[in-house]
Amino acid sequence: MKPEIKKAWQIGVISIVSYLANYYLRNMLGVLTPEMLSEGVTTKTFAGLLSSTYMLTYAIGQLFNGVLGDMVNPKYMVLIGLGTAGAASIAFPFAALPALQIACFALMGYTLSMMRGPLVKIISENTEAAHARIICVFFSFASFAGPLCASLFAIFFSWNWAFVAAGAAAILLAFGAFFALTALEKRKIIRFSSVKSKGFGSFLRVFRIEKFGFYMLIACLVEISAIAIYFWIPTFLTEELGFEETLANTIYSGISTARAFVPFAALFIFRLIKERDILMMRISFALATLFFLLMLPANHPWLIIGLMLMALLCISCSSALLWSVYIPSLGKTGLVSSVNGILDCAGYAAAALANYIFAQILTNISWNGVILLWGGIALIGVIGTFFVRTKKDQAVICTSKSV
Repeated sequence: MKPEIKKAWQIGVISIVSYLANYYLRNMLGVLTPEMLSEGVTTKTFAGLLSSTYMLTYAIGQLFNGVLGDMVNPKYMVLIGLGTAGAASIAFPFAALPALQIACFALMGYTLSMMRGPLVKIISENTEAAHARIICVFFSFASFAGPLCASLFAIFFSWNWAFVAAGAAAILLAFGAFFALTALEKRKIIRFSSVKSKGFGSFLRVFRIEKFGFYMLIACLVEISAIAIYFWIPTFLTEELGFEETLANTIYSGISTARAFVPFAALFIFRLIKERDILMMRISFALATLFFLLMLPANHPWLIIGLMLMALLCISCSSALLWSVYIPSLGKTGLVSSVNGILDCAGYAAAALANYIFAQILTNISWNGVILLWGGIALIGVIGTFFVRTKKDQAVICTSKSV
């Protein structure tokens, strides 16, 4: 194996496995909510509050930890972030007061925000561009496979011990990633380059990066889909479609498995259409809008699930372009962690707001109102693509200048 490929494998495996823990932890509440509702240990409103608390503190953490990740060695960020989040997950079932339960999710959200930016920085700055893109595709695979792992914990454990088992596994992975990254440093396989500017100097530079404003909008839309919409799917399956909890978790696992392979398909299509990312996003959001709206007149549970799955797969294509193509391409800027942090912050803030709105609509209106809103969110993505230059537009401008 060539040295660069071997290096990419080593860095990729450590990053992907540790990031998988990040994603299954954040999805535990979503897959366990139906069981917690049936046992009377929570309500829809409180479950929504816990989820929104996580999203909000994760968003705030991304803003600060993204910038910090360009200055502090990533191995410490991963150890502290994943280890503390695992401890919060273990403590949650034993928290007797609602305020303590909220605190557990607030802590979990903030500490998990320490991981993605620093890990992407290691990948982008220590591997070749083509290898970094492939690793980040697997990174996206891990983000979609996370809900699958969470549903497996839900299948094999009762809700309280599922949180404990998931947290304990996360702590073990945190220490494993720390020692593995330390070993790679000692062998000089990876190096960490801290940015020269301190404070928020790098924060301001991020907004001058090409297409950054557009991709911030995309981050908001895809995170609403990946987090807020996805959070309510198990409840939708049990309450609206009438599936029992075990079957609902199995369906949820199937949806997660299908979405896990989207980044690979997205990268293939991206290359096939000559890397026209804006066009690809326009089509994927348009199809997602159509599939969500078709759920309203559909009258068979499995048809509704199929339409919902297709909509989520389409939005996942745009998500893959953001996290697996756009961000890794910024390795030379030295601001990968900052860019990732700001985009993730915007995405989670939007998801937290959307999650609260979904909960209110469910309480006061109906599931049809929520589904209609899902279609509207995808439609915003379609509209947004008309306000950014595509490669074709830029080629026309360059040709005009040369003339």
